[in-house]
Amino acid sequence: MTSNATDQQQRPPRPKKGEAVEVAFDALAFGGAALGRREGFVIFTKYAAPGDRAKVRIHHAKKNYGEGELVELLQPSPDRIAPVCPLFTHCGGCSWQHLPIEVQRAWKERIVRDSLRAIPGGEAITLHPLVASPDTWRYRNKMEFTFARWPNGRLVAGFHRPDNWREILDVEKCWLAPEPVERILRAAVDEGVRQNLTAWNPKTHEGTLRQLVVRHSVAEDGFLALILTGDRAFDFGSFADALMRAEPRLKGIAWGLNAGQSDVARASDVLETRGADTLEEKLDDFTFRVSLASFFQTNTRGAAKLYRIVRDSLELTGKERLLDAYCGTGTIGIFCASGAREVYGIELVQDAIHDARENAARNGLRNTMFMAGDMRLALPAMMNAIEGRIDRLVVDPPRGGMERKALDQLLALRAPRIAYVSCNPTTMARDLVPAIESGYAVECVTPVDMFPQTYHVECVAKLTLRQ
Repeated sequence: MTSNATDQQQRPPRPKKGEAVEVAFDALAFGGAALGRREGFVIFTKYAAPGDRAKVRIHHAKKNYGEGELVELLQPSPDRIAPVCPLFTHCGGCSWQHLPIEVQRAWKERIVRDSLRAIPGGEAITLHPLVASPDTWRYRNKMEFTFARWPNGRLVAGFHRPDNWREILDVEKCWLAPEPVERILRAAVDEGVRQNLTAWNPKTHEGTLRQLVVRHSVAEDGFLALILTGDRAFDFGSFADALMRAEPRLKGIAWGLNAGQSDVARASDVLETRGADTLEEKLDDFTFRVSLASFFQTNTRGAAKLYRIVRDSLELTGKERLLDAYCGTGTIGIFCASGAREVYGIELVQDAIHDARENAARNGLRNTMFMAGDMRLALPAMMNAIEGRIDRLVVDPPRGGMERKALDQLLALRAPRIAYVSCNPTTMARDLVPAIESGYAVECVTPVDMFPQTYHVECVAKLTLRQ
């Protein structure tokens, strides 16, 4: 008998596409889906829960696993609870809200542990208990909504349906957003109806109303809004008045033209502004200017906890030179600046660097320097400028992790201590391997629940250079 025939005999039977099969679920995976088995064959299904027994219709059947849709719950998990949002399973955002928050946190911690097991020696890495978010609902400080005209002619604003990007769900309430956001959103739709405005059509690339962006400051309890249109057929003054009447805490609203064909909510040109164009946010003793376009952690109270963990991981004594790679608007570097001799930041986006410099000045800091540029070019330029070594390094890359050449550049600095911040434990584990190979020990990893009701989890890994 050939080895291929033996493998086929030992491999669990693979269901066919479109077949409905019974699956027993026993785990959750990074990405949000529950992991179950049918006669040993692994099947991933969204909105199922560990302990569920359910009928699943297979969408994809690959060699070693399948993916399916939950069609009938045969026996619910004892952990399963009723979701609070009527759009659960439709919008795709809060994919774990059918589980108690304590169960969510336990699985996030386990997912991080499983990711670390992929690292050589990962079993020995200390995994601290997950740090809970201060808020489990209403914690998002930035929301983006898209306008559409339904086939029946109704104007709606909401989220893209994940299985059909051109379909927009009508959102009257989002449990992750502060309640005033709902009033601002409803006023925007009502004013669009009153002005008889068209909605942007992604097929014809025509229409007026495109997106509404709303930001919230916890410190001020104030809001900013940005209305993005596809053309100029718009009475902005009446629109702004309607939104400000609906929500008195709306401190400013801007009108931007979005001429791009993609669905990114970005103004190619800001046409008019009413009221304030920035908010002030506070993290511990530091204040930050937050504009509609600037990056800021979406969970403000959770960010303060995250940054404290980063600062503690660096073990600053006031004598160190700290490099904040991928610094964004400088929040982490500024948060740590009072404990360091000097802080340097590198970020690709020029506008973010402008905000970082403004935020450093706002906090009276004279020991910071921020540079815009691609890491591979900006890092050598910065090192030539400062003529010295880096003692501490903070790395907070995008969700996809580090580009390998840039990672090698940063590791070559031989900073005695690194704090690696990641919102993706799988790419974090991948990036920790070269760090270990280049002489670093991963002392500990601390997961932080920045995104309750979702599968996302932030992590801080503390790395020390072995002597």
